[in-house]
Amino acid sequence: MKLILAVFGRPGSAFIQDEVEKYTKRLRSASVQIEVVEMKQSKRDDQVKSLAEEAAEFSKRFPKENYQWIVMAEEGKLMNTVQLANWIKPRLTSNCVFLIGSAYGISPEIKKQANLLLSLSPLTFTHDHARVILTEQLYRCLMLIAGHPYHHV
Repeated sequence: MKLILAVFGRPGSAFIQDEVEKYTKRLRSASVQIEVVEMKQSKRDDQVKSLAEEAAEFSKRFPKENYQWIVMAEEGKLMNTVQLANWIKPRLTSNCVFLIGSAYGISPEIKKQANLLLSLSPLTFTHDHARVILTEQLYRCLMLIAGHPYHHV
């Protein structure tokens, strides 16, 4: 299994970068292949064209036939950590890419093709905070699957 955290743009602060790196290092030390891929955010003023441009880049870098697409979306499914771990567990042999969109969100075309639309919370987070929360949850889920005591059930 290879996990990809795909995001449009760069983190806004060193704190965010450090927190994401903390959990990716922990995952790598547990023999999990994880990579953070920062894609170029579209600079177009037109929202529709911007989303289409970003969708094209995402689809090209992470072809659907090679990856399970887990798309972070406010209208996505709400899961607790155990439910997410149970969703991930049978996919441990797959390559999974978790997508956090840009300021305009994510193309409806990408959302339609997603294996899972996932919501982190009914609350709205900045893209930077979503990076940290998602990375920590991935670590927590994989430790839960491995029987590690990090997640106290």
